[in-house]
Amino acid sequence: MRNEKDEVQYIWHDGVRIREGQLISMALRAGNYAIAEHYICSLLAHGTICGLTYIIDKVNEIREFYQVEAIPKPNIDNDSLPTTRYRNSVEEQVRKKYRKMTVDARIELMHDSLEILMTNHPKLFRFKNQWQGIYFVVHDRLDGSLSQKDFISQAMVATPICWPERITISGNEFKNLRRDSQIEDYDETYYEMKNNPYRELCDTYWDIIKQLICGIIVE
Repeated sequence: MRNEKDEVQYIWHDGVRIREGQLISMALRAGNYAIAEHYICSLLAHGTICGLTYIIDKVNEIREFYQVEAIPKPNIDNDSLPTTRYRNSVEEQVRKKYRKMTVDARIELMHDSLEILMTNHPKLFRFKNQWQGIYFVVHDRLDGSLSQKDFISQAMVATPICWPERITISGNEFKNLRRDSQIEDYDETYYEMKNNPYRELCDTYWDIIKQLICGIIVE
């Protein structure tokens, strides 16, 4: 299981999503605690929504910088039952929110998530067959009834302008899906596969989707 501290977090702040480290730097450069507290509120809200208890440590570093008393941190392991339950609850909220979306809203979500993926993680998507990984996430996490044909149609419309032409989806990316994903794993969800060749891509893309939809939930 990946360490959540090592995952790049994008935090909803004043109408935009900002990388966690950048938001912390902004708080430290604010000049005084009254201004820094505005950034701290966004950090704490994100930590609450996503079940990230380590965010309290980050907030306390900012408070210490401004010589403000630290927030008491509960003695809870990040893998303990309450946090795990809350994280699962968030993921169920994501699925429920997605199911209520119109087709146009789902295409817009795909467009925004692909744009973030290519802007912030360009090395993760370098070959056309990696569209299979994007399909795995949307199908296995959000809409189990989504066919490959419908996914291709949506992806063609949703592909952002920044997307390199050499890896733009064409519709032929799924011809070798069974071979590429290993026969014994083909009927498993991507996160249960022993041989998922797109594991890092899938995990990162799912994180982006969760953060985008969580942002919608808390607006």
